[in-house]
Amino acid sequence: MDDRSELERRLDTLYVAVRDGATIDRQAAFDIAMNYLEYSPLHAEARELAEASVADDDEARLASAAAAFLDARGYEPGFEQAPERFARLLRALDAVRADMRATGLTGEVRLIRPDWNPRNAYVETWAGDTGWTGGIFPSDATDDLSALVAVAEQARQAIMESLEYQSTGTVWPACPAHGLGTSPEARHGTGVWWCNGDDGHVCAEIGHWPAYQQYRL
Repeated sequence: MDDRSELERRLDTLYVAVRDGATIDRQAAFDIAMNYLEYSPLHAEARELAEASVADDDEARLASAAAAFLDARGYEPGFEQAPERFARLLRALDAVRADMRATGLTGEVRLIRPDWNPRNAYVETWAGDTGWTGGIFPSDATDDLSALVAVAEQARQAIMESLEYQSTGTVWPACPAHGLGTSPEARHGTGVWWCNGDDGHVCAEIGHWPAYQQYRL
């Protein structure tokens, strides 16, 4: 169910028009700008958007004003408006699957957008677990590295739930040197599994875990 406000839907439509270089609905753009000026009369980008909306035949100015307004507002598109972000998550999940196989996990995982929170994505395991945080936000997938770390973290949580870590103490993926759970991090432009044992160290790049065969499900 779409529980967004009318204003949020208008912002989505404005973003898509700017992204695609399509004709912007001048009345809708003006209404958006006036909504912000009502509460922030000195909002420069909103004022420029309002003025550009009534400037006849100046499409370039309107497109520039709309882009600047969205940026100033901190607008973040959802997965519907930026499907390339969800595609990054899908590619990242393939890397996590490779590490699952390397550690002996044979269960399946998938990306879902549940009805109870369709704005975010979750990694769901073979047992139906989805981790203990609020999922992956579209803003977590603005680039490949960010998407990789976000998916790896969600998968780590969900898999540990399915391994019943609270009762068994089983962590995933476990550092072969220290037996500690590792966490996905971005280091020097690469997504890695990081262990805090000793002074901390990289266990493996995400997607390239050595075949230690930790678990078999």
